[in-house]
Amino acid sequence: MCEFVSNVGALFREVKQDKPGRNPADINVGLQLALHNTSLSSTGARKFLGCLSVPGPSMSALQRSANTFGPKMEAENEKDMAEKRGVVKDTLELRGRPRDTPIYAEYDRQYNNLLRNARKRTPFAPATQSRDVIVENTTPNKYVIGFNHTNKLCALGDAKRRRGEKVLCPGHEGCSANVPPDHNMGDEESGGATCARKLLEGDNPIAVEFLTTDADGKAARGFGRVMDSTGSVKTENLLDGTHLTRSLCRALTGAKLSNGVFPVKTAARRQQLQKRFAEDLSNRVQAEIDACREQKEYKEAEVERAIAKCIDCIMTCYTGDHSRCTQESFVCQRASPYRFPYLPRIAKGSLTFTESDRATLKRIVTVRTSRKVLRSTRFATSTQKAESVNSAFKMTNPKGSATVSRNSGHRDHSAIHSVNNGPGESIARKMSAVGLKFSKGSAFMLKEMQKKHNYDKARRKTIAYRTRRAHLREKRYRLHSRKNGGISASVYRTDQLLHDHGYACRQQGVAPAASRDQQSGDESKPW
Repeated sequence: MCEFVSNVGALFREVKQDKPGRNPADINVGLQLALHNTSLSSTGARKFLGCLSVPGPSMSALQRSANTFGPKMEAENEKDMAEKRGVVKDTLELRGRPRDTPIYAEYDRQYNNLLRNARKRTPFAPATQSRDVIVENTTPNKYVIGFNHTNKLCALGDAKRRRGEKVLCPGHEGCSANVPPDHNMGDEESGGATCARKLLEGDNPIAVEFLTTDADGKAARGFGRVMDSTGSVKTENLLDGTHLTRSLCRALTGAKLSNGVFPVKTAARRQQLQKRFAEDLSNRVQAEIDACREQKEYKEAEVERAIAKCIDCIMTCYTGDHSRCTQESFVCQRASPYRFPYLPRIAKGSLTFTESDRATLKRIVTVRTSRKVLRSTRFATSTQKAESVNSAFKMTNPKGSATVSRNSGHRDHSAIHSVNNGPGESIARKMSAVGLKFSKGSAFMLKEMQKKHNYDKARRKTIAYRTRRAHLREKRYRLHSRKNGGISASVYRTDQLLHDHGYACRQQGVAPAASRDQQSGDESKPW
């Protein structure tokens, strides 16, 4: 009988903890790190491991490890955002300005449920969680420097109340909610005030002088009230020009115009063409404002006077009369005429406006070009970076929405950490924060991941990439116009079949209409 006994040793590596009890296995901690960087839930992780024939942890074990790992992720991101605020102050100092100079920032809020989906289900706002994001506009990277997660979901509190215990959320032990159940989740003013307090009271405090928001929120009011209470800065609310352009497009789409404006005969075609006209005109107005500011060297008084004259010129330009464009337009000139990129060929320079139509369109466009709106968009700032963080939230929350009652905020912090540092660098920092060790292969993979991220980020900023996207968009609109049953097929000429049919064209020795259109292109020739 063999009496050999091997030495006692652990079959897995452990991650040391700062509290009494058994240390967790590094593979379990690594699994939670992976879940906080992807949209996989605990159920999804068990399915994933099951497909690989790997026995996965139980749901209760995954939940306990998530509850332990989540706060560490939040602390790591709060520390990282404080470091990014320090980077902003270093940037100000390099530019010859004091470190405590108030900065430009942008704000956006996202809800886990759409606010308009409340009818017949709840008298409150349907959202149960919200996220407020503050992004600085001082450095080229535009770091996220402030975040507030509001949550009124608490599964533990609901379970206790079902058992007959009298507990209130928030406040009881283990509660995941930070606002009461009757809190108004649509109150952006309180969210803006909370973000301002976090910026002023955290490590590396920083003040904001100009805050860019969308036009339909009230977050700037609460944010400015807190900033003004310090007595050192008065925050001015700027508006996002992209949101204003979309609002203008919606207003133009619903405008009541006469039936003779567009060269089509059916109501369905007129409605379709009006949508294309709304897209083209709203983008044309924004292009005129941008070009005017550049030509007038951002002198707002001159910009306001020039844009007021440009509105009538734009209406005339759409009718095919470009006599005023050389003097009053900034994007339609004889050397480079405006191409009407969103309009089909049949409508380029062939619209007919009555005096009533001109008055209606001018009234709508003047809202975008008023003195107040022009002043609130004078720096051409936007909330695009803050809104892009919403896409990162979808990458770290199951099912693309924040329905996790306890650890959703921790996953949001993980998403912000990835946005600020890049995927490879972020995972490396998170592993160091929780005590995980790198293998040689994993370190190489993270470096390659970060390298590709940096390359793609730089490529999207190039002029060639943006120009290619613009050409592809214009190509899609031309393709839509040429499609059978499209807008361009609504005008019928006498004996059109005899001239456009392929057999008739071969008999006459000419190319079909589609070939002639492709040879001539889709260029507009106003002069």
